Order: sequence, then C-alpha cells, then structure tokens
Amino acid sequence: MKKYLLVAIQYLALLVSSCGRDAGTADLFTGGTVGGGVGDVPGATEEASASLTPGDTLVNCEFNRPSDHPFGQVPFDVYGGALQIDNRPGRAPAVLLSEAGLLRDGMIQARFNLVEAPLHTVVGLVLRASDRNNFVLMGVNSRGQYTVQECRNGLWYTVMGLESFEASRLLPYSPPWVELTAVVHGSYVDFSVNGQLVQVVRLRMPALGAAGVFVDEGIRVELDRFTVIPDL
Repeated sequence: MKKYLLVAIQYLALLVSSCGRDAGTADLFTGGTVGGGVGDVPGATEEASASLTPGDTLVNCEFNRPSDHPFGQVPFDVYGGALQIDNRPGRAPAVLLSEAGLLRDGMIQARFNLVEAPLHTVVGLVLRASDRNNFVLMGVNSRGQYTVQECRNGLWYTVMGLESFEASRLLPYSPPWVELTAVVHGSYVDFSVNGQLVQVVRLRMPALGAAGVFVDEGIRVELDRFTVIPDL
C-alpha cells in the first residue's frame, strides 16, 4: 500500500512541475509581467496597478526622437529610430501599455526588428487591456508560429495557435522583422502577420481597453513603429 501511495505522490509531483510554460511551444506564460504605462513607474505587477482609461486617440509613433515615448516611463531608450527593448536579463515578459486604446472599432499595429530572439520566444500586440494583469496577446515566435492568449487576473489562457505541426509556421525560422496588425470589429479581431491574415478571432473579453506591446523574456528587439487608429 505504501508503495502505491509513493508512486501516486511522485506522479502528482510530476504533473505539478509540468504545469505552466511549455519550453517547446511557449504555449502558456507563468508568473507576473513587468513593464510600464503612461504615468506608471516600471515594476512587477504583483503590486496593484490602477485600471487604465484609454483615450480613443490616433497614434503613429515611429520613434524618430528620443522624446517619443507612447508608453510613458519605461526602462528602455529610444535611439536609432526605434525603441530598444532589451529584455534579455528579464525573468518575466515585458508588457508596455500606452494611454491610447480603442473605445470602438479600429486598428493596432506594431513592427518589431528581431535583434536577438531565441526560438519559441514571443513578441506581440497587447489589446483590450485594463492593466498588466488583464489583456489579450496576439503574437508570433521566432519559429514563425502565431499565438492568441488571454491574460486574466495574471493567469494565462490559450485561445488558439502555436500548434506543433510544421504546417502551422507562417514565416521562416528567425525572421529579421515582423509586422503585426489587429483590426478590431465588434467582438472579432482580424490578426495579420507581415500583411498576411492568419486568424479571425472572437474574443470574450470586453472591447474597451488600452493597447500596447509584449516582449518575451530573454529577447532583444527594436520596436520600429507603434500605431493605433480608431474608426472615427
């Protein structure tokens, strides 16, 4: 009897240790995120963050000036025509939220130059965010696979994407850059990568929310452009 009990305990321990992020697919993230938003001091999201009230504002930031900071105070510098996001020392994904968002339909777009992006690491768009614990992520990894995930109260839920089959890849391995576009129309979002429509997603989260970008841990990218265009 003791033998069977010991085996059962070891099996449960194995299940618990395997929960969370899958190193083979970057399917789910664990723990908090770090980053900043307009008026925020960058820090871990274990501390309570106030809900954001996005404005329905046109943004087209190309980071041509060091003063270009659509995400407010963040621990990254603007130079070389891009926001230099170096999250290689980080132990959590960086989520940068802007004051801009969509109060109705519109488009959110970002272009990333992938300077140093190990396989399975993800860059993406953040939309419908109320804070850094509640948002939708639409991203791709450096294998060319896409992912749509919801972060609800700091817990990650996969909506679709990141299949293990070769056919699910959209881009060559280690592409030098990616341009991600989310066109919001009601409860639906058209998600495109480098101009190619890859998925039409129906989301349960509220349509209102701030927009931003997501950069995985252990990755260095240049954010070349960030755009929010509401339908007027």
